[in-house]
Amino acid sequence: MITRRGIAVVSLFLVLSLNAPVHAADDAPANLVLVREGTLPIILTVPHGGRQAIPGIEERNTEGKPRGKGARFVKSRDANTDILAQRIADEIKQITGRTPYVVMAKFERKYIDANRSPEIALENPRARPYYDFYHNAIRRFIDEIRSKYPAGLLIDVHGQSFVPDVVMRGTHNGRSVTNLVRRGGFRAVTGPNGIFGQLEANGFKVFPSNYLPTRGTFENAGLNGGYTVAIYGSDNPNGIDAMQMEFGSKYRQKAVLDKSGRDAGKAIAAFYKAYLER
Repeated sequence: MITRRGIAVVSLFLVLSLNAPVHAADDAPANLVLVREGTLPIILTVPHGGRQAIPGIEERNTEGKPRGKGARFVKSRDANTDILAQRIADEIKQITGRTPYVVMAKFERKYIDANRSPEIALENPRARPYYDFYHNAIRRFIDEIRSKYPAGLLIDVHGQSFVPDVVMRGTHNGRSVTNLVRRGGFRAVTGPNGIFGQLEANGFKVFPSNYLPTRGTFENAGLNGGYTVAIYGSDNPNGIDAMQMEFGSKYRQKAVLDKSGRDAGKAIAAFYKAYLER
């Protein structure tokens, strides 16, 4: 005979066993990083567009740490860069019939800054699996592109509000696109079919001017390329050409996001046909 106490114990066991796995799945790093395979030698990375909290992880404490332009300890989101990057990817596919790789943080920057070295990107060790999942995906895609194509390009998509109507170039003043410049000269970055030349041709104002060389110190000192560009750029033995695009807030307003995505996608597709297509 089953007693009432036995029924209660069984019921409690069922409740616990049914609820626990759901919570665990929600916490998985794969649920907070968008990873999309591509069929083009182009990777779009988006470290600061995330909108979601990480369960059980508190916000990073930036009190007393340097902030502002060029600072390493920042918690604010690059508004709408997640949507912008997906619009760019859609337009590239529309034009070429092929898709770029995408790695996008869904977690908010106030929990993890995926564009920083791990020692300053997070504070709680339990956040490290999310950070690693993001960067492991980038590393895997770079290795895949290097094995399949003669060249590739990583574009780290960011947003800035210092100069709202400008897209700022970040290549560590040409270092992170060493291979691209070796193959095509500075024109591959700033010329008519170069990537920033095409951004300008498609209606974006760019900084620095495409009439200035990529090398030197012309790029903005605070926004000339961050951690992602530094560790994955082609000045590294196992890297590919990499650049940071800092889209001004004018281009990230909801009313113009579709247009901005289409225009940037057209620019990148034209660059692909000129410098990457086999």
